[in-house]
Amino acid sequence: MKITSFSILLTLILLISSKARSDYPTAPKLQLLTQNGVIELSDLKGKLVYINFWASWCRPCKESFPWLIEMKKKFENYPFEIISINLDTDKSLADKFLSTQAINFPIAFDPDAIIANEYGIEGMPSSYLIDEKGQLRLRYIGFWKKSRKDNEEVIHDLLEEIKIKKLH
Repeated sequence: MKITSFSILLTLILLISSKARSDYPTAPKLQLLTQNGVIELSDLKGKLVYINFWASWCRPCKESFPWLIEMKKKFENYPFEIISINLDTDKSLADKFLSTQAINFPIAFDPDAIIANEYGIEGMPSSYLIDEKGQLRLRYIGFWKKSRKDNEEVIHDLLEEIKIKKLH
């Protein structure tokens, strides 16, 4: 009985201590050419960054763009950036789709999927939230209209967390 109680207590202590450290993995480095020049993740320290990997052949990817545009507008007065990374091997396919959208965030191209592989994408679209310290906080695979509100709340909560940290 003592061994079981000790094992439970030890497990609880380890769980609590691992949560207290709040270890989040460091996001892989990112350096890509966009329509406005080179963008590097390290240049965005202090901001919450939403990285979105997509392709023109992916219907849910295309459906996510109005929401991404809306989020960029909604949080324009916050330390928030969206980087959308296209994986098409034929850039003209991406450009054709993008010409139909009122894009308000950087679009980068990764036709050889080098950055996508570093992030370990498993589906399309794949999106990542990276906090102000460059730590990977969340990963989303796919895009569902029903989860837009939940995703927006997560973005808002992380932005509030950044705001509170700046006040202290």
